[in-house]
Amino acid sequence: MWILAVASLLLAGSAAGGAAVPAMFVLGDSLVDPGNNNGLVTLAKADYSPYGVDFPEGVTGRFCNGGTVADHLGELLGLPLIPPYNSPSTAGSRIFHGVNYASAASGILTDTGNLYGALFPMEQQVQNFQRTVGELRTQMGERTGDFLRRSLFLVCVGSNDYINNYLVPLSDKPREYTPAAYAFLLIQQYRRQLESLYYSGGRKFLIAGLGPLGCTPSQIGAAAGNSSDCVSRTNSLARQFNAKLREMLRRLNGDLRGSRFLYWDTYSTSADVIANFSLYGFRYPHTACCGGGRERGKIACLPLLPLQCANRSEFIFWDPFHPTDAFNAIAARRAFDVNVRQLVQS
Repeated sequence: MWILAVASLLLAGSAAGGAAVPAMFVLGDSLVDPGNNNGLVTLAKADYSPYGVDFPEGVTGRFCNGGTVADHLGELLGLPLIPPYNSPSTAGSRIFHGVNYASAASGILTDTGNLYGALFPMEQQVQNFQRTVGELRTQMGERTGDFLRRSLFLVCVGSNDYINNYLVPLSDKPREYTPAAYAFLLIQQYRRQLESLYYSGGRKFLIAGLGPLGCTPSQIGAAAGNSSDCVSRTNSLARQFNAKLREMLRRLNGDLRGSRFLYWDTYSTSADVIANFSLYGFRYPHTACCGGGRERGKIACLPLLPLQCANRSEFIFWDPFHPTDAFNAIAARRAFDVNVRQLVQS
């Protein structure tokens, strides 16, 4: 279904005249990165097989066997694939349906993910979007403002601020900040970044909360013992962040005239699918399709490792950190039905 749908979009080229929004702009981390890290000197890249094994374009840098949740959401909106910012071909009319700025390992804080090498932190992604706005004004002129007001902004960031910062072994963050203080620090920075997007022209925002990070194969595989249970402490950190994020978005809606910031409850969606995995057609709720070690969560997905899952749709997780195309399709559909319909019609 995904392959046929996306292939038809690729053949259609710019035939998105019937799309629900004129464009979608995406910011975030590896959950929505389309390959922006490919040209960077970094370990946080997925420009090799078996990544993309089920994607029409093959290996693109997406951290998935198929499409990311941003790809599936764009399909539901009637848009062609949103191109990566860090690609020479993302110019001219190619930016008329939006641009994806997401960067693997990045976070709200600029020091998040630095252990991997170069990346585009959220701060830089906002600046990259502002450069795109300048290009749009050159091409669209006075129509740019209305174009941006009607476009959708998908933002999916924050996971790495915990996984690749606060929870990193020997990190000094837990000594500097209690969990509540760290969440407050993130929300302060995040609010400023979202305000910058608003003042640059954005109005319709879908803001993803953190999923149950403690249920990833990586967290389970690193935990003591042999249990396959989710790591409750990590999930508690995610819930604490999400509570503050909800409140921050409520305040933004009141403070920024004409804005629509919708909170996407990815935690509930993910937790429901994991708890009721068989009802969704999955067989493996915690084991990664690609990787090694306990739950295939202790060793990254590498070309040298044999791909042991012929039927990827039976797995919720593709690798130690990221979901499969099958899960992303479910998550995007739920976001579209619960959040996005009302947002794009407003």
